[in-house]
Amino acid sequence: MAVQQQPAHEWSERIQRLLRDLKMTQSGLADRLGVSPATVSRWIQGKHEPTAQTYVALGNLAQPAEAVYFWERAGMDISGLPDAGMRRVLGSLRARLQDFKIVAAAKQSKPLAGSAVAIPVLNVTAFGDRVAPRENVVLSQAEVEDVLVAPMEWCPHPENVIGMHLVGDSMMPVIAPGSIVFVDTAQTDREGLQGRLTVVSHRDLGFKVARFQRISGSDLLVSANHRYAPLDISNASKWKVFGEVLWWISRDGDGKG
Repeated sequence: MAVQQQPAHEWSERIQRLLRDLKMTQSGLADRLGVSPATVSRWIQGKHEPTAQTYVALGNLAQPAEAVYFWERAGMDISGLPDAGMRRVLGSLRARLQDFKIVAAAKQSKPLAGSAVAIPVLNVTAFGDRVAPRENVVLSQAEVEDVLVAPMEWCPHPENVIGMHLVGDSMMPVIAPGSIVFVDTAQTDREGLQGRLTVVSHRDLGFKVARFQRISGSDLLVSANHRYAPLDISNASKWKVFGEVLWWISRDGDGKG
């Protein structure tokens, strides 16, 4: 009796096609996405489907026609996705954010008309308080709350940009409590983060946002709110650099509305 072969998953075939289009190995894709080569292998074999966050990242690597498929698999409503023109990209973003304002953390080149990038907003919170939140979501267990569209020019490494929430007032008046910060998780080199807004993670305390400063051989996180003392994060085994804050969205006013 012949063994009936299981039908291939379309998402597995699409990932294989993406590898061919990018002329990239499975290990190379794993490197770009920050996962293990074994994980990519399981996708290719159809044994394990990517997470919503990974689908968003795959879409950001793909050509526009293929990107839509990956973004839809992530659960993104692509009915209003801008297909061309920076004005429409910005319009789509602002329509989703309503009364939020957009602030760039780092100097960006002038946006030109071009492609859009889908960015997952995770149910992850970074703290801006003296005391870290009691509960912390492990990133591997994080879920995608929403997906926002931003110009490609805003995201140096589009497959590595995620959004996360900020609580507390340690970054006032620069970043208001209740903001969403967008983090380039590919930027983890301490040497290149001097003076930049940075997110770090602690194995017990979760995520922290502040400005990275290297002073007299010590690595410090300096809050914008001077009521908060600098935090020493020199111990790299405890404090891992998670990424650089590229930009954020804050409600107008004090962040309470």
